[in-house]
Amino acid sequence: MLRLLGWHTTVGHLGLRMLLLHLNWIGHTLAGGVVLGVFPATAAVFAIARGDIAKAADGGRLRSEFTRHWRREFVGANVLGYLFTAGWVLLWLDRRLLATFDVGAAGPALSVLLGALTVLWFVMTASVGVFAAHFAEGPLRVLRRTAVFLLARPIQAVINAVAVGVICCVYYLVPGLVPVFGVVAPAYLAFAYLWSTGILPPVPGSDAVAGRAEGTAAGGTAASASARVPASARSEREYEPA
Repeated sequence: MLRLLGWHTTVGHLGLRMLLLHLNWIGHTLAGGVVLGVFPATAAVFAIARGDIAKAADGGRLRSEFTRHWRREFVGANVLGYLFTAGWVLLWLDRRLLATFDVGAAGPALSVLLGALTVLWFVMTASVGVFAAHFAEGPLRVLRRTAVFLLARPIQAVINAVAVGVICCVYYLVPGLVPVFGVVAPAYLAFAYLWSTGILPPVPGSDAVAGRAEGTAAGGTAASASARVPASARSEREYEPA
């Protein structure tokens, strides 16, 4: 009974936090005039999801933490967001052109190629927010990292995209969930899944690194455990005090 009560409490706390995150997302999207606010607000959601899931949150107030991430990611998130938006616009235009003009025998082949590119772009879109939040890198390097992830770990990339796609389908079937959870639910799900696969290196100072330190052999030191963390982990974002 206590375990069931604890489970309900955890779910309730997570649901409330996700709702508050969505409200912050709306407020900060409007603060940027929508056009310049939506992508930094989405990046802030992924950053806070990272802190919650990787146990690296700084414990500060949600609103101030959200604002801090929003300001820090303002330029990079807009560049990355509009790169992906441009990709979707190009795919849409290509599909319209293909439907409008007769290209003869090449039509079926072009349709298949365009469909494959659309799927690949969706798979990258579903995971780019996670990599942007987890690594302190510029937009182009995040784009490259996302593409490498798709090529190196296609199964995990597709599973992640399917999970995000399922949430989108649920939103389509139950539109009332959109004003409650919005972009927060897919962000949490994507980060939770990719974090569980071990693809993402541990966050310095998080429970994952602490567990490595505790798990060292007799006579080992915390420093030796830290040395096991991949080199890329040293370039990860740390949650500096507000």
